[in-house]
Amino acid sequence: MRKLLIVAAGIAAASCGGNSSSLSKEEAQSVASELAAALQSHEAIASSNQLSFGGSSSVTRSCAAGGTLTVDGSLSVNCPSGLRSCATTGSLTVGADQCVTSAGATIDGSVTATVTGIGLSFTKKVTGELTVTRPDGTKETCVIDVTLMFGHLSGSVCGVSVSK
Repeated sequence: MRKLLIVAAGIAAASCGGNSSSLSKEEAQSVASELAAALQSHEAIASSNQLSFGGSSSVTRSCAAGGTLTVDGSLSVNCPSGLRSCATTGSLTVGADQCVTSAGATIDGSVTATVTGIGLSFTKKVTGELTVTRPDGTKETCVIDVTLMFGHLSGSVCGVSVSK
């Protein structure tokens, strides 16, 4: 009976998205916020040229407490019937180089962001793995699964739920 309870508890934890990460909620949120800020800076640069409806670009931004995030990739925009009919697709890579977040976590590695949109509404799905070093020196390889839509962020970093 005792073994059955242990197995049942393990299944329940897994089905609820059990968190084996040592990242705090604040640290996970700060990682997601840095990624979101980098992707917003990419939008600002990409939209600065009003005549371009496609192409590649690269933007590097400083992180909250040091290091950088670089967004590279391409976006394609097709507007068959005016601005509201525009379909946007793209693939971006977000590379972290010793990016220190506001919570003191250091991010290294790269993730992929898939961009889709209709009209002025965009969705960015960020997936992959990053190395995150906590302020106490503990390193983790973290799975990133974050969605940015309408200025909101949701998903998980290292198994920790994040939203903004």
